[in-house]
Amino acid sequence: MELGASLKRLRKYMKISLQKNEKYIIGRFDHAAETISSSFYNGGKGKRNGFFILQVERDFNTDDPSSLARGFERSMDLDRYVGFLTAVNLSRNTFLQEDERFFILATIGLGHHCIPGKICKSSRTINIISVVKERLTENAAMDLLSVMISTKVFSLTSRGYGAGTPSDSFMLSYLKGSDIFYGGFATDIGRALSSLILKIMEDGIREWERSGVED
Repeated sequence: MELGASLKRLRKYMKISLQKNEKYIIGRFDHAAETISSSFYNGGKGKRNGFFILQVERDFNTDDPSSLARGFERSMDLDRYVGFLTAVNLSRNTFLQEDERFFILATIGLGHHCIPGKICKSSRTINIISVVKERLTENAAMDLLSVMISTKVFSLTSRGYGAGTPSDSFMLSYLKGSDIFYGGFATDIGRALSSLILKIMEDGIREWERSGVED
């Protein structure tokens, strides 16, 4: 019993290894994780083994972005990875927060912000990837996804950037279990996640304004 309990504790948390250069970022999970994502490539809901972000040109335009992501996934011998695209400088506009409960990575490109119900331009994006290293129920995961998105919107609107950019994408990965039932703003885990997202968004907005990137 003691050995079994010890193994359960060891398996409670997941690890993420990060590979990064000026052209791409790859995040590898030590084992497949339940994932919810709005990404165009391997998004939706299911088990995923990690994620990647590809840097593209500012004028990048294609009717089939999945072919680019698929080619990269195959070339790097990846399988069931969620893919994202961004035109930002990955060295300057990538932000990471990690502690014993979360791994959060974001690429933040502002400029063409969107107001709900209004037409906005079709470029710029914010990608936010959150990995929860603990076991959650599915409803707790949905709570945390809501916290992610709401915190991003709050960060932007409080600085006059609208509700988001034209193609914001999200990903939440977690271990399925019953350790945590709820994840809204009133919970400890919800507050912890929102605090880290706030920090990432503040850093991203500050860097965007400091660098003076043109639309």
